[in-house]
Amino acid sequence: MTSDERALKGYIYHSHDEHGIATEPKGYILIALGNAMIADQMIVNLKSFSQRGYDVYIYDYRGYGLSEGKRRIKAFIEDYKEIIDELNSKYQRHLLYGISLGGAVLSNVIGTGAAYDRAVIDSSPSRFSPFGCPRTIDPVENLPDNAENILIITGAIDTVLPPDMTSELREVAHSRGATVFDGHDYSHPFMDRDRVIHRNRMDRVIEFLDATTE
Repeated sequence: MTSDERALKGYIYHSHDEHGIATEPKGYILIALGNAMIADQMIVNLKSFSQRGYDVYIYDYRGYGLSEGKRRIKAFIEDYKEIIDELNSKYQRHLLYGISLGGAVLSNVIGTGAAYDRAVIDSSPSRFSPFGCPRTIDPVENLPDNAENILIITGAIDTVLPPDMTSELREVAHSRGATVFDGHDYSHPFMDRDRVIHRNRMDRVIEFLDATTE
């Protein structure tokens, strides 16, 4: 339930081992979905994340799926600030994975100073302002000065958000110490042309999130 009394619906994929036996979670991974994604359809893709010892949380944005409220980007950002604050009070390790629009949402949350350990921003637009949104919510404007605990992924053959819409974010993040990867055979997340490429992408995400910062 959000502070303005809107119910957001989603799932928790509880931490478990390869035999399906519940394990004590090391922390959480919060997923922020892309614009056309629904939690109902996406939760089945996150088993490997929970098998790494994390409780995985996935929500429908307000106005999507079974979540209440109207679709507004600023409201999405506020909702995720609240979700992260709540989860941070329950877990020791705080991990974020934003997909497309979700990467933009999490970039803005990070820009407000939210506490997190590591984050992956996968195929997020660099800017919304060319489409009439305020410059203050452009993901590239919300990168921290020290981005060493962030991985930025882009896809060279992404037809949903082509390189001219994503490369600035990757380049600025790299200049601030982020890990960056531009997959020559990566399309948009969960739209890669075969299972091998998709699996490579998911492995890259969880390996970065699960790594410890020295």
